[in-house]
Amino acid sequence: MAIQIARPAKLAPTVDSSAGFWRHSRRVLGRDWPIAYLFALPMVLLLFGLIGYPLIRALILSFYNVQGVTNRGWYGLTNYERLWNDFRFRDSVWITVKFATISVLFKFVIGLGAAHLLSYRGLRFRSIFTGLVLLPWIIPEVVAAFAWRGLYDPVFGGLNRLLLELGLIDTGISWLGDYNLALPSVIAVNVWKGIPFFTVIFFAGMKAIDRELYDAASVDGANPWQRFLVVTLPGLRYVIIVACLLSLIWTMNAFGLVYLLNGGGSGTRIFSILSYEYAIGQNRYSAGVAVAMAVVPGLLILIIILGRYLRGDVASAEPRTGTLGTIGWILGLPFRLAAGLLLVVVGIVLRPVEWAFSAVGRASHVVFVGDNIGREGAYRRSLRKVSSATVYALLGILLVFLLFPFYWVVITAFKSDTQIREFRSVFWPSPWTTDHFRYMLEETAFPRWFWNTVQVAVVSTAISVFVAAFGAYALVRLRWRGAGTMSTLILFAYLMPTVMLFLPLYRIFTDLHLINRLGVLMIAYPTFGLPFACWLLMGYYRSIPKELEEASLLDGANHLQTFWRVVLPLTLPALLTVALFAITSSWNEFLFAYVFVAPESSQTLPVGLGKMVIGDIFPFGNIFAASIMTAIPVVIIYALAQRFMVEGLTAGSVKG
Repeated sequence: MAIQIARPAKLAPTVDSSAGFWRHSRRVLGRDWPIAYLFALPMVLLLFGLIGYPLIRALILSFYNVQGVTNRGWYGLTNYERLWNDFRFRDSVWITVKFATISVLFKFVIGLGAAHLLSYRGLRFRSIFTGLVLLPWIIPEVVAAFAWRGLYDPVFGGLNRLLLELGLIDTGISWLGDYNLALPSVIAVNVWKGIPFFTVIFFAGMKAIDRELYDAASVDGANPWQRFLVVTLPGLRYVIIVACLLSLIWTMNAFGLVYLLNGGGSGTRIFSILSYEYAIGQNRYSAGVAVAMAVVPGLLILIIILGRYLRGDVASAEPRTGTLGTIGWILGLPFRLAAGLLLVVVGIVLRPVEWAFSAVGRASHVVFVGDNIGREGAYRRSLRKVSSATVYALLGILLVFLLFPFYWVVITAFKSDTQIREFRSVFWPSPWTTDHFRYMLEETAFPRWFWNTVQVAVVSTAISVFVAAFGAYALVRLRWRGAGTMSTLILFAYLMPTVMLFLPLYRIFTDLHLINRLGVLMIAYPTFGLPFACWLLMGYYRSIPKELEEASLLDGANHLQTFWRVVLPLTLPALLTVALFAITSSWNEFLFAYVFVAPESSQTLPVGLGKMVIGDIFPFGNIFAASIMTAIPVVIIYALAQRFMVEGLTAGSVKG
């Protein structure tokens, strides 16, 4: 009898529901979504809480009738209808357009010329010249505004005194009070402060152009002017578009510089100042928000176009596939055509200069060389000396324009009040005195303002750098759904006008009972520090070889360990750059500090200095002494880390 052995029944394979969930989630949300969400969560929360939610709330309240703290109910489109029927709004829009376009045009032309001078091969002390050119850009905005306000003063101003000494005018000119002169005067200050940005951006772009192109043009017989027209300008096309768009957006969003110069009077009331006047000055909150929101469509178009260039989506002349790509390509077409037209116009304008130089060169060659070939070498050496002398002379003229306001501030700060009033020794203190410095340190709250500014700058910088370091890494190195959209939103957040944020943030902070406390600035300042830090760090992370991280992961490290032990040490120069920019931005900020904090004991340096000017009373000596002490920390930081600041300034626009 056969014995049958019972076999166990075949068990069904067990299903690990947990493993299935993770496989499915990675397929839907991206391979690295758990760690990516962990890295990006603080950044997302801050950006939404400080920028996204306030903007949404402001947009909603612009359809209500909100006056002060009272909401009088639904208003629909009435606020916007009243704006377009308000001549002050139409006038402010036109003034803003003129202010921005003229300023950018002059900054472009002068910055391009300055960059060309700095790129001269035989230039000595190039780093010193570059550092001096950057000074107007790095100093606090309040210092720049008061320096020029002092120069423009019709009675005691240095500009009128200089023109009177030269015999060019017979009486003082009211530069900021005359309707026909106020806007050009404000534009001149904006150009003065913006030239360094264009200079450094173009200088970095010129260094990136292949030298073989210049050598080939020289072999073909092109002179320096022709090489500039056929090689340099076309090679800078991308940089020109990015720099001009960035500057156009920044200039349209200006507030502090114009407000501190003349309060937006005499034909300088740009839309940001009008928004402030309606919301804060007249307690018409909804009207003020509507002013800011009314210009959003135009700014949004500029931001979309700029975003395509910064992401490198413009390498091809053909539109990208997809609806958004086609829309972006169409929106950018006018700006590409404008850039091409600008290059053509520059070439046409410079063509007579080229002919004149060529004619002078040919004539001098005939006179000094003629048929004597032996003189050719001496002639070329003389020509190089003349070229060098011309470059140094033009740089000298540029530096006089850029540095004269600093000179005026310094000499005025060391004059006595009597010497200032009696115009004795106008351009040199005689005798020197430190009374104004002593007064600011002992008789005013300046030390308290200084300490408040230090606290706010350090805390807000630490928040921005820490959150941006993790968030930018998640956007660049980790694969997760939504990274591309988040990168675009960061660019929008960085370029979003502060005038659109301060009103809703003011209302939110009021509801939270944070107004008039120093901590409110520590919370608010990441609105502009965090997006900029993310944008800059994203460029640096892309430059780190992926192989280093892959090797660390193969050795058993997780993403957090790889980031902390491998990536972060390599990005220390980048983190220093971001920290420097965040500190200087917090040190310079005026609008948020002016609106959110009223008590003198909690004010920062820009607000404290701003409130020292009452009406037409401008205490020259005290203001300029305080301005010097305000600028000293920024200048020291700049002097110690000039290389990092220049790299940081050029990284975003040139590297994309």
